[in-house]
Amino acid sequence: MAVRITDCTIRDGGYLLNKNSDPEFVRGIMKGLADAGIDFVETGFLQTKTTGETLVYANSVDARKYLPENKGRTQFLGFCDNSRYSPHNLDSYDGNSFKWLRISFAKHEIDESIDFCRKAQDKGYIVQFNPMDAVSYTDKERAGLIEKVNKVKPGSMSIVDTFGAMYLEDLRHIFKQMDALLDPNIAIGLHSHDNLGLSTALAETMIMLAENTGRDVIVDGSLLGMGRGAGNASTELLASYLNKHHGANYNIQILLDTIQAFIEPLRKNICWGYDLPMFVCGTEHAHVDNVYYLQNNTDCTARGMYEVIKSMPVSQRTRYGTGYSKTDFTNLQAAYDTYTKERESK
Repeated sequence: MAVRITDCTIRDGGYLLNKNSDPEFVRGIMKGLADAGIDFVETGFLQTKTTGETLVYANSVDARKYLPENKGRTQFLGFCDNSRYSPHNLDSYDGNSFKWLRISFAKHEIDESIDFCRKAQDKGYIVQFNPMDAVSYTDKERAGLIEKVNKVKPGSMSIVDTFGAMYLEDLRHIFKQMDALLDPNIAIGLHSHDNLGLSTALAETMIMLAENTGRDVIVDGSLLGMGRGAGNASTELLASYLNKHHGANYNIQILLDTIQAFIEPLRKNICWGYDLPMFVCGTEHAHVDNVYYLQNNTDCTARGMYEVIKSMPVSQRTRYGTGYSKTDFTNLQAAYDTYTKERESK
């Protein structure tokens, strides 16, 4: 059994910087993570549409400029949403950039993403396969997905807690099903968000479950938990846990230096982490943009956010609009208007 860490600071944290951070920040984070011996590091976003953001790449060549000269044992990852990137734009692996490709996709994109996986493998990449919103799958749906994944054999398949809505019981159930059905040579990953304050506990729980089965696992984190909304599990916490309990040898001092130099200064102007609005997202299985909208456009208290979002069907809570450049909050606004009228009538 092998346990490895993927750091998502550049990508998940990049949302907080509008995908456009200082190049020295990107280089510093990547170098620090490599010097500390973190197993995998996400490099940013692969997108078909690029408009000059520092963290958005057209292909693997674009990402080279940030990679450290001395990579050590660290392997780098390209990340893409299936809906925002095409395998036709992906160049063949040439040994000079990331070797691994992480493909994230929604439930209705399964077949398209399986095809993407095959094409990426044909170009020399190892795929981390990330189906979004694991708790929304029924056992039957998940079994059908695993059957398809076994045919393409990616390097890993992740349990992705997109909306920070996963409890420990959910993880145990999903992991046991995946471990029973997934090809034994495919690692199981975990990508969580800390809306319920459980990200680190979820990672440690999955590691303990894997100890009983011998399954290789990959746990995701980011430095100081930096990420959109509630953020993620903390890479430094995961590294310290694995050092103490699994014989790992991550350099904690370098991680602390990297956080102090590059992450701490951001906290003066950027907020992330658990709070009441993020609790609402997690407990009600809702996209973080819901509370951002309510915070910016209404006078909703935390209780108001809870009641507004709870009044909406789950299908309306998870995503709005068909595109990424313009988000449609019509349903959310209508729910808020109804809530306001009901409150005023009391």
